[in-house]
Amino acid sequence: MYKAVILADSISPQGNRLTTMKITFPRFILAEMNTHRMFSRNSASSRAIPFKKMVEMVQENPFIPIAWQKDHKGMQGTEYLTDKEDFGNAVIWCKQDWLKARDIAVEQAQNLNKTGVTKQLCNRLLEPFMWHTVIVTATEWENFFELRCPQYEFVYNDETPSKIFRSKKDCSNWYKDEFSTEDNPYNTDLDWLQINKSQAEIHIQAIAELMYDAYNESTPKKLEAGEWHIPNFGHEWNINKLKSLLLSGNYNDENDITPDINELKIKISTAHNARISYETLGDNPKIDYEADIRLHDMLAKSGHWSPFEHVARAMSEEEESYFYVSDGPNPEDFHSGWCRNFKGFIQYRRLIENG
Repeated sequence: MYKAVILADSISPQGNRLTTMKITFPRFILAEMNTHRMFSRNSASSRAIPFKKMVEMVQENPFIPIAWQKDHKGMQGTEYLTDKEDFGNAVIWCKQDWLKARDIAVEQAQNLNKTGVTKQLCNRLLEPFMWHTVIVTATEWENFFELRCPQYEFVYNDETPSKIFRSKKDCSNWYKDEFSTEDNPYNTDLDWLQINKSQAEIHIQAIAELMYDAYNESTPKKLEAGEWHIPNFGHEWNINKLKSLLLSGNYNDENDITPDINELKIKISTAHNARISYETLGDNPKIDYEADIRLHDMLAKSGHWSPFEHVARAMSEEEESYFYVSDGPNPEDFHSGWCRNFKGFIQYRRLIENG
């Protein structure tokens, strides 16, 4: 269930890169993900998803830990239970106990639900066993990758400095080039964990590694000043449908509607960012443009602004000098090109809020 998919990847004329991902990871590490304040996020909500659907999710596909770390001091241990301990049953027993805890949580949540307790509380009991989906957009990724990615240490020998890799793919590709063979010595999750020197929690490392690979394997689209970064949720835009919506909305010039089509795309994408809180869009979502536009307008009217942060417009040179942040009163303390947490891009939210 760990997943990282690029929804949009853009680069401004000044060379700033803005990337939107849809990621899925264990619900219990959400708090750690939320500490990264340079990210714009929209997230699935335990308060919004129907209780029966939540129960089905944790019964059919519960989160189960990658490995069973032994008790340790400090933030992060280095030793793990293996099949060789306790007559080969240690890992099996841990998994069985975890799933028993899941079953008890489901039973107690169902009892509360039958009593008439709101899903907002019943669903909370299921969170340790849930997978969680988030839309995240940022121009600044390096700090996240530095703190949260694995640090796989490959050691030649005592005389040669070790090499550190942030992903299995990077390590495997380097190994293939260095030794002209694909017979990498690390084959199992436990093999990789035992050479991993990162102090981050192993489950946030798992999603960070996928995000790192997705980011490095993606080629950003070059935008001109004024062009838009618009996340797309796995579907091709139906241009004829968009034209029809424009014409029905008193747009009469069929030869000059590109800016207005972009406006509709922006509204639809913004609505999809919001829907992540209570729907699973999946890989082949059902698209209802009219409903999305109505949702966008309702969100704007009610001031629910976070879904408006993922769409952004590439800055011009003039705008880059206009938008800045300041660390102090001196000229060297001014840093140009910043619009809130994005560099080189103006958030749609900022444009809407400021009229």
